[in-house]
Amino acid sequence: MITLDILYEDDAIIAVNKPSGILITPDRWDRGIVTLQDMLREYLRRSGGSEEHPNLRVVHRLDKDTSGVVLLAKNVKSQSYLSKQFEKGEINKTYYAIVRGNIPENDGIMNQPLMESSKKPGTMMVNSKGKKSITLFTVLERLGEFTFVEAHPLTGRTHQVRVHFADKGYPLAIDPIYGSDRPVFLSKLKKNYKEKQEPEKPVINRLSLHAFRISFKEPTEGKTMVLEAPLPKDFARMLKYLRKFAGRAGS
Repeated sequence: MITLDILYEDDAIIAVNKPSGILITPDRWDRGIVTLQDMLREYLRRSGGSEEHPNLRVVHRLDKDTSGVVLLAKNVKSQSYLSKQFEKGEINKTYYAIVRGNIPENDGIMNQPLMESSKKPGTMMVNSKGKKSITLFTVLERLGEFTFVEAHPLTGRTHQVRVHFADKGYPLAIDPIYGSDRPVFLSKLKKNYKEKQEPEKPVINRLSLHAFRISFKEPTEGKTMVLEAPLPKDFARMLKYLRKFAGRAGS
């Protein structure tokens, strides 16, 4: 049973810290998969809001395996207000990512147009004929064979952060589509790791990307709001072990 981590709620919007592995909207091929929308509708029903908010509206999306803050509207007016901000690039999003390799620059801009791959539908690729796609990044820590980075996508293309880092030569530590699907184990990070009889559990075994912060103007009074989603346990555990065993190569 998944417990919803509600970050904020009022009569117009609701924000939640989405766990990795959960779809936001129904799968196009399997409509029976429970989604974040389904869980939030049940939450609202139990809190007495099902009649007022029968159609919880999505204003932006995260990949299934990306964790972090998701913002939804409770009515058409709020959805329209937020959607216009997204269209104008007025909503700021910050992602935390752990990538493979040691990025030499302290910060930079990844400005490569993206388009859907004709060979692998549903995936994206860098192509001069694609749509304008810009991601700013800042290196937070260099940790052995990995780098902990902060990313700010200025555009909202599918898989944008993932593809931009992969194209730069630093794919996410775990990314089944654009990098490696191999889980990260403590035995690979810690020297003289003592083997145990039971199978070793991975430190992290999912997409190493977390939507940490979103900044927007709320629909009711137009005030600027900043919402942050705490790091999931597996992501925080990965950072903890990297800091302890991988060593820093500068920051």
